[in-house]
Amino acid sequence: MGVSERYAVELGDVCVKYGSKTVLRGVNHVFHAGSSTAILGQNGAGKTTILRTIAGVVHQYSGWVKVFGLEAGTVGAKRLIGYLPERPGVYERLTAMQNMLFHAELNGLDTGTALSRSKALLEAFGLAEVAHDRVHTFSKGMKQRLALARTLLADPPLLLLDEPTSGLDPDGANLTVSLLREKLEQGSTLIVSTHNPYFARRVSRDALIVADGSIKSRGELESLVFERKVRIRLLRGVDIGLISRLVGDGSTHLVSQGGSGVVSEFEVAVGDGEEIAQTVENMVRAGLRVVGVEPVESLPKQEEGDHT
Repeated sequence: MGVSERYAVELGDVCVKYGSKTVLRGVNHVFHAGSSTAILGQNGAGKTTILRTIAGVVHQYSGWVKVFGLEAGTVGAKRLIGYLPERPGVYERLTAMQNMLFHAELNGLDTGTALSRSKALLEAFGLAEVAHDRVHTFSKGMKQRLALARTLLADPPLLLLDEPTSGLDPDGANLTVSLLREKLEQGSTLIVSTHNPYFARRVSRDALIVADGSIKSRGELESLVFERKVRIRLLRGVDIGLISRLVGDGSTHLVSQGGSGVVSEFEVAVGDGEEIAQTVENMVRAGLRVVGVEPVESLPKQEEGDHT
């Protein structure tokens, strides 16, 4: 790709206003080259505006935005970006192949490269058999597949995807995950805005939680967005109060409870393997007989109105 900058995107105190409404409030963040980041938040939080600003679609803002060291919105910066907006807008009167080739021409690809990449991507997204059909005959999911194929066509080092699984069936979502993982293995940088934390965890290592135009939290997606739990089984039931004192109030979900406030099986929220070991050790020291510890499927945390 010919890009060697350490940072794919730099956001410096970015503020965006639409009239009297402030949409982004002093956003600061650095996306490292080769990283994968999901932006999560409620509708109107500012997720799409962050992507639009990086892509150079939003021109009126304060602060600064750089794409591989270039000012966002410049021709050079735009050539490094594959941007999928929330409503991608494919050309309905053209065929799928014509859509691809037209996009290739806009991105300066030579005819041979454009044709070979178009054929490969249409096949990868399951559209080879309808490559020469007009797009107005496509379902919503097929149009989304075409838009994704078009986004990857120029092999950009930076992918900005706004709700990429919108309208996709499970097969389409799986294809998208597979192709994005392939791009990440090749060194691409991925920034995806999504309402789906389960999709996010399949393609992203890091996460930003956005609310009211600001980044409220950032970090590794798995620990930031999902709550990890283990199920612990005891040989004999013990008082609920003792369990609460050992693992903390509000952190347990009782699975097997007998009469008179006695519990023999429960789930507890934990951070990592070390915390699991410490929890079990505390129970053993308290004289409890632990006979089983097993992981429980992690679920999205519910905080401040939900991440999605």
